Amino acid sequence: MTTKFTYAIQPSYLAELTDHCFVPSPDFAAAKSIAERQAQDDATDQNIWKVPLGGKAMLWMCVYYNDPANKPYENPGDDGDLLAYTSEEVI
Repeated sequence: MTTKFTYAIQPSYLAELTDHCFVPSPDFAAAKSIAERQAQDDATDQNIWKVPLGGKAMLWMCVYYNDPANKPYENPGDDGDLLAYTSEEVI
């Protein structure tokens, strides 16, 4: 694989970097930005691969899809102080 880029982004369900299914990136900052955007747009985890000038590509980083439906519930009235409650109120 002869390239002028140093990183490649592809979905994590593909186990190895393939020649026809990736997004090239010139540097790590751009690769991370692309992978985060791809993860949210495609609703799937993304892998960032380091592509050396010679040799085999290395898995460099995984960017996980953040599902907005999985946000933790926050109670705005809860101050986090469990000592202020009795055991009946906590359970």
